[in-house]
Amino acid sequence: MGGLRPVRLAAAAVLLVLAFVLALAAHDVLAWRSTVHDGDRALAAHPRSATWNASAWLPGDPLGSMLGLAPDLSLRRAVRSFDVAVTTPRGFDQGAAQSQARAAAEVRLSDVAAGPRAAAASQAGNLLGVLVERAGNVAGGITADDRAQAAFAAAVERDPANAAARYNLELLLRRTKAKETRHGAGNGAGSRGRGHKGAGAGTPGRGY
Repeated sequence: MGGLRPVRLAAAAVLLVLAFVLALAAHDVLAWRSTVHDGDRALAAHPRSATWNASAWLPGDPLGSMLGLAPDLSLRRAVRSFDVAVTTPRGFDQGAAQSQARAAAEVRLSDVAAGPRAAAASQAGNLLGVLVERAGNVAGGITADDRAQAAFAAAVERDPANAAARYNLELLLRRTKAKETRHGAGNGAGSRGRGHKGAGAGTPGRGY
């Protein structure tokens, strides 16, 4: 009987450790659920304040990985970056902060657009197209119209059900065609004449 006592103590210690770990895991699951909910609510109301960083108790946050949240959080952070970029004014710094915000948003959106999840990639690609069209800049010799068109087309290809991307692509193509007509052979610009402010006077819809 005396030999069973150490075994029982060891078993009790194991159960105690297991219970402790389960308690930590339960906390982390609830923490992530609350984090996602609060972050999404902030994204809808005040995008700049939106964050998705749970205070996990388990070392290394294994629950965060097991829950498979990384792709969804990447999309949320990309959307937040988009909102920040389009609401950052030119300001008194000659547009430095605005350019920085747009560059950061482009990187995040491009990463998600290249990802494996079709719906998320399509949403990110659509927002990327809107962002570059609004900026109206030439990058690497490619106009904003062409970059936006490529982004919208890729978004539609990844998810044909993305109505916002389809709408934005069609709108951009119509505006580009109308602009080419206005700058056609009659005014010496050639059949492929292009303006330098993007597709028409406005911008495609945000589509999300």
